[in-house]
Parts: sequence; structure tokens; C-alpha cells
Amino acid sequence: MAIVNLIKQTKRFGSLGNVLQIFASNVFILGLNVLTGIIIARFLGPEGRGEQAAMIMWPRFLAYCLTLGIPASLVYYMKKKDEDQGSLYVASLYMSQILGCVAIAIGFIFVPFWLEGYSSEVIQFATWALIMSPIAMLGTINTAALQARGEYHLFNFMRYIPVLSTLVLLCGLVIAGHVTPFYTSVAYLLPAIPIALWMTIRLVSKYKMKQRRKVESGKKLLSYGIRSYGTDVAGTFSGYIDQILVVGLLSPSSLGLYVVSLNLSKMLNTIQNAITLVLFPKAAGLEQSEALKLTFKVYRISTIITIIVGAGIFLVAPYLLIILYGKSFVEAIPVFRILIFQTAVTSISWILSQGFMSIGKPGTVTIMRVMTLALNVILLNILIPPLGIEGAAISLLTASIMELIVVFIIYTTMHRVKMKEWIVSKNDVIWLIQRIRNQYKRSNQQSM
Repeated sequence: MAIVNLIKQTKRFGSLGNVLQIFASNVFILGLNVLTGIIIARFLGPEGRGEQAAMIMWPRFLAYCLTLGIPASLVYYMKKKDEDQGSLYVASLYMSQILGCVAIAIGFIFVPFWLEGYSSEVIQFATWALIMSPIAMLGTINTAALQARGEYHLFNFMRYIPVLSTLVLLCGLVIAGHVTPFYTSVAYLLPAIPIALWMTIRLVSKYKMKQRRKVESGKKLLSYGIRSYGTDVAGTFSGYIDQILVVGLLSPSSLGLYVVSLNLSKMLNTIQNAITLVLFPKAAGLEQSEALKLTFKVYRISTIITIIVGAGIFLVAPYLLIILYGKSFVEAIPVFRILIFQTAVTSISWILSQGFMSIGKPGTVTIMRVMTLALNVILLNILIPPLGIEGAAISLLTASIMELIVVFIIYTTMHRVKMKEWIVSKNDVIWLIQRIRNQYKRSNQQSM
């Protein structure tokens, strides 16, 4: 409950408070996911965990692949003062549900084919679970609307309540003695329905469904959304392609080991995201030289923290996995260690990529993500058959390193970034300490 109280208290600190709210929510959600993962892993084992993952991944994956960039477009236009927010939101609702139904249709054809190595019960459940695709699409629209409206408390509430509800349901299954891949899958999928419907009703009641400019708003949303759609698709595939290929090429037990390793490695990513959220937004609106200067300052400081935390996690990996998930997951230790490196490299690369966004070069990021995705697909298909889940982890690490090399080349050749900007200095550490002290003083002054 301390995290929840922190989320509420940060509201009084303005825009930085919003950033801290998101960070606190990320930490809270990570903790909840670790707890749910422990329950699933210990009661189902690697094979049951793999079957469960294979059944619940498709609704979100297919929904996120078919957004057409509408959530980002909704945020963009709702922030403009002269736009009709109600018309934009209602138009996005209609389009999201149509796209959700398209996701169901695609899934009914694709999922049984891809899961042919699984039992008929698993395939049938995964197919029927696709009805959650419109709900997943609804969730993306609602969170985008809340971001645009600046309602970050509700934005975070929508993110952590389903995970908290899943944990409660899993505890109930443990008490009742009904922990199976199917019941636990329901516990993961079901909580999203009431929160999505409640938030939709709440927003519709503010805007009303009768909007005259829905068609015009729909055209605007699609016009902007299609241009940013490439980044959305590349990001979605990058987050799921390894699991999808492991599902198709390896056993449920292998998928269970891989998913546990992947989820636990995200601990490092959460820390990195926190640094980005707190420090990087200052680059918005700056001149190109100043924006790049701040980007590299953030990169250097976060790199030091990543190395320290990553090294600690790497050393305790054997004990951490066994303590949390049990001895049946000991085979996941090598994969977990590789994914720790991969998460660190990806996080650093992502921070540096934000520099391109701040200087008006989003196309550069899209091209890099598409190239990384293509390399991932090639490497995963080559390395998974002979090396199993270690091959999947090596593929991700290799693609991440190549992306970081490309970022380095672009900065040094096109933007003339000198080598000294890549190396951490004493001044960076002093700057960070001063920022922390200044923010602490402001917080104390506002609380008095």
C-alpha cells in the first residue's frame, strides 16, 4: 500500500509528479507481476507455465498489431485546443472495435495453425480467448484518452488494478486447489473486462455518443495514425516475436522457462525507464544542440546505474530464480543472464533513440526498429532450432547490440557527436546529485 499512497501523493508536484506517479505504478506493477509469476511457476511448473503463456498472449498481440496508430493519434489531436475531444474519442471507439473484430478473425485462422504442437484443449482455449481482442483495443484507447486529458491517476489505476485483481484471483485458486493452466488464464484475462467497460462508460458520459464530426475526426485519426503505425507494429512485434517463435518451434516447457526468464529480466528495464521518465522530458522544446546534450547526459548517468544494478542481478541470478520460482526452473539461469545483458543494451539504445525524437527525427527511430525486428526474425529462426531458448536470448542480444552500433554511427557521423560525449565524467555525477538535492528542497518547501 505504500506504493499506492506514493502514487496519490505525487499529484501535487505538477508534471514531475505525473512522471513520479508513472514510475511508482511501474514499480508496483512489476512487484505484482513477480508475485503472480511465482504462483504460476510454482504450481504449474515449466510446461504448465508455457501452456498458459501460449493461451493468453494472442488477444493483446493481435490487437496491438492492428491499432493503425490510433492511440498515438488520439493523444496528439486531443491535446490541440481547437479540436473536438468528444468527437475524436467516440470515433476512436468505433474504429477500435472494428479493428478488434478484425483481430479475432485473423486469430481464428492463424492461432490453431501456429499452436498445432499443443493439445486440442489449449488450442481451443487460445482461440476463444481471442474475444478479448476488442477489450484490449478498448484499453489502449482509454489509456490514450486519459493521457491526453492529463488524468494520470486514473491512467495508472487502469494499469495496475487488472494485475492486482489477477493476483487476488490466483490466490483464490490456490486456496480452492484449482490452479490449472486454464483457470489461471481466465484469472489473467477476466479482470480487464470490467475496468475497460467502466472507463469507457465514464468517458462516454463526459463526451456523449452523439457527435456530429465523427467521420471528420476518424479521417484525422487515421491520417496521423498511419504515419506512426510503423513504429507501433515494430514495437509490438519486437516485444512478442521471440515468444511467438518459441511457441511454434519448441515445447511448452521451453516456453515456460523462457517466459519466466524474460519477465524477471524486465526488473532492470523498469529502473531504466524510471530514469528516462524523470530526466529526459526536459529535452522537449529545446534547441537541437541542447536536446542532444541532455540526451547524452541522461545516457551517461543511466549507463552507470545500469552497470551497477545489472551486475548485481547477474551475480544473484541463480539464487533469485530458484528462490522465487523453484528448482524446476534452474535451466532458465543461463537464459536469464543473457537477457539481463540484452535488457541493459536495449534500455541504453532506447534512451539514445529518444534524442532523435526530440530533434524531430522520428523516422530514424522507426527505420531502426524495423531493421532490428527484421534481424531478430532472421536470427531467431536460425538459432532457436539448434540452441533452444538460449538461441532466442542470443538472438535478442545480438540484434540489440547491432541497433546500439547503428545509433552510435548515426550520432557520430550525421550529428558530429564527439567521443567524449559517450564517456561518463565526474561532472555528470555531480549534476545528478545537485538535481536530486534541488528536487528534494522543492518538495519540502511545497509540503510546508
